[in-house]
Amino acid sequence: MAATAKFSLARPVRRFFQKHFERWLARRIPSQPEHQLNSSNIMIYPTRFGLAYLGFVVLVFLLGTNYQNNIILLFSYLLASLFISVMLHSFYNFSQLRFYSVAKQQGYAEQPLYFVIKITTEKTHYDINAHFTDKALNSQVEKIELCQQGSHELRLVYRTLQRGKHWLGRVTVFSEYSLGLFKSKSILDFGHYAIIYPKAKSLISGQYQLSGQADEPSLDSYQSTNSVGTDDFSELKSFVRGESKARTAWKQLAKGQGHYSKHYQAEQSQLQWLKLSEMPSNDVEIQLAYLSFLIGELTASNQSFGLQLSAELSNQSMNISPNSGLHHQQACLTALALYS
Repeated sequence: MAATAKFSLARPVRRFFQKHFERWLARRIPSQPEHQLNSSNIMIYPTRFGLAYLGFVVLVFLLGTNYQNNIILLFSYLLASLFISVMLHSFYNFSQLRFYSVAKQQGYAEQPLYFVIKITTEKTHYDINAHFTDKALNSQVEKIELCQQGSHELRLVYRTLQRGKHWLGRVTVFSEYSLGLFKSKSILDFGHYAIIYPKAKSLISGQYQLSGQADEPSLDSYQSTNSVGTDDFSELKSFVRGESKARTAWKQLAKGQGHYSKHYQAEQSQLQWLKLSEMPSNDVEIQLAYLSFLIGELTASNQSFGLQLSAELSNQSMNISPNSGLHHQQACLTALALYS
């Protein structure tokens, strides 16, 4: 019972101190894209080895006092002065570093994202380390052994399985130079966050039919609402997987010139819409994965398309007008990532 009560009390106490520490950090080291280390944002404290060293100094001092031996006392004073000198040297090694990092990164689920932290310095520094402070991120420590005058980069890796907007919190930078007696540390806030797109899931033949429904629309209806008719021929474009084979330019394919599809003038004025409600699945996450795949395919072939996630056409935050290009692709993928 006593052990259980002690455990139950330790967690609220830890939360209390953590909450007040975060408030203090927010005032002392506010969120900004660039930080320069100085006496206002550097924390220095002994490492385990440093505490053991300090205990040894105290023990030597007590022995010298007990036996009234001036040589042992002098030796303890020498060790204590070295301890203080290393502390000052640790601060000098860690100060005047300038860190800069862009807050936002975007990518697909299950793929690594790299948050680049640029370091600039006017003198040589040693043993510079960095990692995300949040332990839940399982961030690996990135290290620069020798940080010479000029610019350097540290790349912090983040990977997740879930789409959405993820706030990554602060970055801990530290150094144990020199002799490992002290740890110089600063907890910087660059406002890092990640926009994670749904992982693309390919649409293949026979996969786009809901269970219990025999007349579900095929992939051709997702790619284009146009039919090849008697309109004037416009151009050849690279064939997109899932596109109707009726568009295939068979002459070019037979000559070994590549797989192309025919496009006509009347088709250029008609708009294509990718609709969440028409994606083949009962699972919203799978539907979003299909949309992620189609957005990538249509962008690769430079086709214009719009995205409709809401039945209300006036909802501009969830419905994106037809367009093309990389910026349009990012806007559509971001809408998928933030879809709730």
